Amino acid sequence: MVGSTPSRYRSLGVDVGKEGIEALRSITCDLFPSAFCSVVRHPSDPTRGIILHEDGAGTKPIVSYICYRETGEAKWFQSLATDVVAMNIDDVVCVGGKPIAFSDYIALNPFTVRKQDLLGWLARGFDKTFATLKSLKIDILFSGGETADLPDIVRTFDVSGTVYGEVELDKAITGARISPGDVIVGLRSGGRCSYEEGSNSGLMCNGITLARHSLLSRDYLRKYPEIGSKEVKGYSGRFTVDTKVPDLGMSVGEALLYPTRIYIPIALKVLKGVDVKAMVHNTGGGLTKCKRLGRKIRYFKDALPEPDLIFSLIQRESRADWREMYQDFNMGVGFEVIVGKGDEDAVITASEKFGVGAQVIGRCERSPSGNAVLIRSGFGKFEY
Repeated sequence: MVGSTPSRYRSLGVDVGKEGIEALRSITCDLFPSAFCSVVRHPSDPTRGIILHEDGAGTKPIVSYICYRETGEAKWFQSLATDVVAMNIDDVVCVGGKPIAFSDYIALNPFTVRKQDLLGWLARGFDKTFATLKSLKIDILFSGGETADLPDIVRTFDVSGTVYGEVELDKAITGARISPGDVIVGLRSGGRCSYEEGSNSGLMCNGITLARHSLLSRDYLRKYPEIGSKEVKGYSGRFTVDTKVPDLGMSVGEALLYPTRIYIPIALKVLKGVDVKAMVHNTGGGLTKCKRLGRKIRYFKDALPEPDLIFSLIQRESRADWREMYQDFNMGVGFEVIVGKGDEDAVITASEKFGVGAQVIGRCERSPSGNAVLIRSGFGKFEY
């Protein structure tokens, strides 16, 4: 058993455990505290729940900013729109919710980013993303948003979004029915699926701070001091954004910025024919994200796929412990579906119809105390 080691991520100023959020969580009107995301009762219909979910693209905007400054091309901002939409709607579907409307929030420093460049390409990105979803029979209303010029607060820019969704409360997926013997099916985050334009690096939106600081050259910080903080000793990498890494199939910049995979088409198809106990979007917390669901459950993952190359590259360059890698990144499994034994084949079939690889990655066991995650891989055995 490999024990805890100092966190490379924490040294860069990021707390995966999100200490302090208990103060906010304690005042919410959440009906299902152990569900994947918050559900509150609809004020005019007690049989329905409202999901109002907010998320962003992490620190991917900094990578797109570097590419923008290096090439003079604003097209690097476009894919961030997909990231923001994916990070929100795939969380909403984890509780069985239907996303209805989306709004964005864009904060920028107009002295470092030309507003017309940023907004124009983000608009193209949102339009393209919602058109793709509509072609998959998922129609979400884009209801506008807010753009804020904040030069005294923001060094470059940030983009996030909010999704409004609803769920019938008697059909909400709360994680309460997870039981020992249930099967965990993992859906791949890398490779090419039927509604993506190319082969996905698999990185999605989490761990970007560790990824960019460990892969990208310090020359960028010298050229663009606004991309870093004096408190952080980062940008220790040996790559430029246009470096081609053998077998990666794309440049380092393209790999870091490849849009987060959208799983909602697969999830909705699964929900039509399978009794789903829980769904997990492996974002902040990586493969330990499931730990928040259910009661006295140990999630034993001992059949994980080989991580996509981008994760091995980050680990090698950052020298982060493999235990931390599985907690910071999805490691090739972007989404999990937990079902009773016998239903796993239906989940795998639904995923593969969209070109997304899927496999049984583990099982649920009884935990005598609280929830736990046990990962057994070729890189070691790790317990959280």
